[in-house]
Amino acid sequence: MSTAEDVGSLLRAAREDAGLSLTRMAQLTHYSKPYLGLVETGRRPATVDIVVAYERELGPIGDDMLKRRDITHPRVMKLDRPTLTELARSIDSGDPGSLANTPSSRNVDFFLAAKLNQSGADHLREWARAGSSVTLRTNAIAVLSKMAHPEDTGLIIDVLERDEKVRYLSLASEVSKLAQHEWEVCLTVAKDPTKAPEPRKLAKALGKEVMLEKDAESRWCGAHLLTGLVPVLGR
Repeated sequence: MSTAEDVGSLLRAAREDAGLSLTRMAQLTHYSKPYLGLVETGRRPATVDIVVAYERELGPIGDDMLKRRDITHPRVMKLDRPTLTELARSIDSGDPGSLANTPSSRNVDFFLAAKLNQSGADHLREWARAGSSVTLRTNAIAVLSKMAHPEDTGLIIDVLERDEKVRYLSLASEVSKLAQHEWEVCLTVAKDPTKAPEPRKLAKALGKEVMLEKDAESRWCGAHLLTGLVPVLGR
């Protein structure tokens, strides 16, 4: 997708497929109905914030449109929509499925955040605190962060500060998402940010992450990594 009209049409089609009126979408996303109408008809640009707001309610919409970067983990989870829908049902019922052993992708996180019910969110909270594997605990806070419930912010921060293994993977994922380095390089930077190949470029990207209002994990990781970069930024 390359034009505002194309992107707007894609957003409108996704909304209509989900059976949501423009009025309801405005209520859910906290944008005005007239503004969303202009976006959907191509008369206003669809910013990344608008697309993310739609995806929080509808799941992933057109990967080419956002060109959203994913983490570079060699086993990152990439599932089709029917399989993701089944995974969401599994999580709602208390079975983490592939979340227990496969690093989730950003699209998976956004999809699950939009689809899980209250029971699923409660299971994620349990797994974030005491999941059987570090992968499950890390995936759980990643999805919870995309759900953006203010009441989960404290839990997410507590897990990141208390669980060293989760913190390590979350920091590596943050570096990977922003810098697109090989996974092993990202793990190295997670341990020691001063070893980042392009520290100033990474710092600039992290500066935007710490301003994200609806992603506690990215905010915390961004601030942590920026602090670690301070010794090399003045050189």
